[in-house]
Amino acid sequence: MVKRLIFSVFAVNLLGVSLLYGAVEPDIGFAGPDSSHLSVEKYIERARQLKLAEQVAWLNLLHYKKTGYGGLESQVDDEAFYLAKQGAVDPQAELEASLRRFFSHQPAAHPQCRFPARLHWLNRQLDFQQQLPSVDCNKFNRWKEKYQVKQLTLLFPTMYLDNPASMFGHTFIRFDREDGNQLLSQTLSYAAAHGGSDSVLLYSWKGITGGYAGRFFINPYYETLEEYSDIEQRDIWEYTLNLNAQEIEQLVRHIWELRGMHFEYYFFRENCAYRLLSLLDVAREGIDMSMSSHPLYAIPVDTVRDIERAGLISSRHYRPSANSKIVQMSQQIDRQGRELAFSVANKNAPVESILRLPDQADIMQSQIYRRQKILQLADEILNQKKITGAETDELQLKLLSVRSKLPAATQQQIFNFVADAPESAHSSARLQLSAGERAHQRFYTIGLRPAFHDILDASRGFNNGASISLFDARLRWYKAVEKLELAQLNLFSMRSLVPVASWATPLSRRISFQFKRRDFTPEKRISEIESQLAAGYTTGVRNFLAYAMLTTQFDYATELKNNHALYAGADMGIRWAHSRSGQSLAVSWQTEISYQNLQQLSGEAGDIQKINVGVQLDLMRDHAIRFEYEYIDYAQFDVREGRFSYLVYF
Repeated sequence: MVKRLIFSVFAVNLLGVSLLYGAVEPDIGFAGPDSSHLSVEKYIERARQLKLAEQVAWLNLLHYKKTGYGGLESQVDDEAFYLAKQGAVDPQAELEASLRRFFSHQPAAHPQCRFPARLHWLNRQLDFQQQLPSVDCNKFNRWKEKYQVKQLTLLFPTMYLDNPASMFGHTFIRFDREDGNQLLSQTLSYAAAHGGSDSVLLYSWKGITGGYAGRFFINPYYETLEEYSDIEQRDIWEYTLNLNAQEIEQLVRHIWELRGMHFEYYFFRENCAYRLLSLLDVAREGIDMSMSSHPLYAIPVDTVRDIERAGLISSRHYRPSANSKIVQMSQQIDRQGRELAFSVANKNAPVESILRLPDQADIMQSQIYRRQKILQLADEILNQKKITGAETDELQLKLLSVRSKLPAATQQQIFNFVADAPESAHSSARLQLSAGERAHQRFYTIGLRPAFHDILDASRGFNNGASISLFDARLRWYKAVEKLELAQLNLFSMRSLVPVASWATPLSRRISFQFKRRDFTPEKRISEIESQLAAGYTTGVRNFLAYAMLTTQFDYATELKNNHALYAGADMGIRWAHSRSGQSLAVSWQTEISYQNLQQLSGEAGDIQKINVGVQLDLMRDHAIRFEYEYIDYAQFDVREGRFSYLVYF
């Protein structure tokens, strides 16, 4: 009787508490025995015996990483992510607090609903599901329904040099729906949370120094495409991940745990690519990509290689940008058809003229397919014009009407879009060993570049004419005078050579900021800081580019007149590359010849002229030899340098 009375009183109080908190959190409901009748201590003791808090899977769930002091600290910078007071630095305390809270009868925002991935993993290790208080996580269950998908796809838009956060490319994950409608599929990305009002310079500085909070964002795929308004100018590689249903479910659970949580965001390491690695570590136990890789920086294409080495990629698909489509489509149409497509797109010829195109016996393809190709090329040119703001709807409707009179065929059926996958490119870091002579003095140089690609590196897997380098340092030893000096520290350099075309006139640019040695007299070299900014235009076909730019250069050194030298001028050059796409790089090479004329505006007197010649022969993907020649005319004297280098990429 006493027991029955006690139970009745408890039931009445429990009902009152449930009604009290129901309006606050309708997501939670309870049934089952009181947690006070359950002993969680035996499971905590069992977890200690199994050393679960030391297992990599638990460390990955909490995003613990090693610190410089030998300890561990979670990279999640949000107190709401932890259930223990010292949970951010104590995996054992966080595990025990999680177990105790999972067994609690907390009436609102129950930890079982807040941290389902932790709960799932711990239950797999300790098998306590039958002992847990029953909790209805309605909000989580409704949310996860839209992630019951057939597969995950890693998306890699290639480098975009106009955006500091995307200069090395970008990665995000798409949850592919069963019905195949990719535009309505959800995408997961990680980015710096900022208001958009910061200047490019401030944005770059905050991104480098961790001035922004990083968060995960989930949006429909079509919204992601709109957000990345530059995406139509970037090739996209899609990598289907071979995660099974259980692994996808665990990933979804963990994404729920990270909703609203923030990390410190760094362009070079804790960026989009690195964070997605950490999620995949949670989905598939044992691969441990984020824990063991990239201690200093994480370049997106390197993380794609990590994912490939982990055996997570089952297939890949190339999605060319609008610009790449036009270039490749033009190459697959005869000259007459190509010229007609551009004439139609530029309103210099009626759409119907494509149907009246005369047959040509020397064209080894179906005449119908030929007309379809021309129509589709004209339509793609109009799509590109629309991106740049031109009104094209009326003309595109006419093209659609004419296309309806021909047999249906997709672009993929009549065009062959090909490119080298980004992960097939040379490795990102480079070691350089050189020997040469400057001003009749022999020298030996060792150089290290952490990232990423210069204009003479092998083009495979990169946009032709694009280059970006960071912290390229070179130590030089002059044998005769037995002197070691820092010849160069290129902090940042970027070059984008994009050919003008009838459908677009992109601006080519070059930016550099470096510490270097400068010839002050024929016998003396000084240290200076040099910055350059150049803009102009490029023309070219396939692997041949010719460019011309207007240039400004500012040098700072205490030995210079008024501590500086300011120049304005122009430079021009040609770049020619030869490679065998999709095959061995044993026969590929790149060469560049450039001329620069700088007129002195203030500071140190004297104009400067430079001639540079460079040739690189690629022995295999990660090995090359390079010859470079430089001539500098300082007006009062001139300097010549030649050097031969062996390059190893890693």
